[in-house]
Amino acid sequence: MADFLVEKRLEWNRWVSPKPLATKPVHRWYIFPHSFTSELVHELISQWSLGPKDHILDPFAGAGTTLLAAREKGIPATGYDLSPLAVLAARVKVANYRLSKIRGAWKKLQPALDPRKWSGPSREYPDLVRLALPGKLLGAFDAISRRIAALSCSSAEKEFFQVAMLRSLPKYSRATATGGWLKWVHKQTSARSLPSTLSRLIEAMIGDIEMSELPRRARWRAKQADARKLPDRASTYTAVITSPPYPNRHDYTRVFGVELMFAFLDWEETRKLRHQSFHSHPEAYPIRPKARGYRKPRSLARAVARIRKMTNEPRIPRMLDGFFLDMYLCLREVTRVCKPGAKVAFVVGNAQYCGQEILVDELTAQIGEKVGLKCDGLLVARYRGNSAQQMGEYGRTPSRESVVLFHKPRLHKRGNQRTRKARRQVGTR
Repeated sequence: MADFLVEKRLEWNRWVSPKPLATKPVHRWYIFPHSFTSELVHELISQWSLGPKDHILDPFAGAGTTLLAAREKGIPATGYDLSPLAVLAARVKVANYRLSKIRGAWKKLQPALDPRKWSGPSREYPDLVRLALPGKLLGAFDAISRRIAALSCSSAEKEFFQVAMLRSLPKYSRATATGGWLKWVHKQTSARSLPSTLSRLIEAMIGDIEMSELPRRARWRAKQADARKLPDRASTYTAVITSPPYPNRHDYTRVFGVELMFAFLDWEETRKLRHQSFHSHPEAYPIRPKARGYRKPRSLARAVARIRKMTNEPRIPRMLDGFFLDMYLCLREVTRVCKPGAKVAFVVGNAQYCGQEILVDELTAQIGEKVGLKCDGLLVARYRGNSAQQMGEYGRTPSRESVVLFHKPRLHKRGNQRTRKARRQVGTR
């Protein structure tokens, strides 16, 4: 494996955790696990001297941290994600709101928060949703969702209230996210407390709008797309700040399964999303673009071969091979859509299986250089312990969580002239 500059930045350890987002206005509206914070985005913006003429890309937008942090600095940004829940959360955080319109819509919505007006659900929901919201809970959320959809206001304002409702759902759901899975738990929360819960959330969100002084021009977007095949033209962006899913077997279509199947997808559509997702969990079976030019790194091949000999679970080696193939496709797209000189940061976490460490940061750097980027170094933000099962069998071996930095080299004028000449020659054949 090639040698890359590895530098410890352990003072960044809180910046690669989602916990600080819980107290940040607007950021706290919806939080995804394994997020980084706005401070990390701001630090990179400062180091790279980015300004209003730049354009930041996040191909794994999640709940929109990069987009909102870029907006806080007045820098245009675009985010993509496969999950409709992620796109909704990110879009709501960077939308432009008129406080008077939001308050007017909230005044119209409040009468619907009356348990006496709630009945059973208006349609059939997947089994997961019905079991997660038993009794009168499903009818309550269904009634509120229908009332939001019927509001006479803009789609952005409706989505504002929809995010508040979805954010309140885990408090009542009997299927609770634990790591990368759902765990069934007994809860005392009932539909009677939902009006007060939702009211507190909405009032807090309105308060965040009231306090914020964010730029209002429409320069921040979140859309649904696959990081392995971006919809942008070549040379669109001057910077990338993102974090792909870690190869830790966490399946976010299961973690957020109740929300996805309540508000967006049926069971079969959720299953298709699970299969198409980035290959960071064993149940992904994505349809990919052609990976011309990809060669599995030798160190990865050796590590996967050792894991294959030590486990009876064939999906783990397959997942690791698929993950780095997806990283190749994503980095190839990042290279295509970035302008020469663009700066790129990927936040990644190393993994361990059967006592074998998978150096995700170094492999990402190596693959990035294969597609035309130049690695500027690996900044180690923190060390995470391996899973309880791994520790019990193989001992405690902390894994790095790093920020992998790249830039897209600029072509020299002579190189540009040669390229143009070659293109003309090809065109005449």
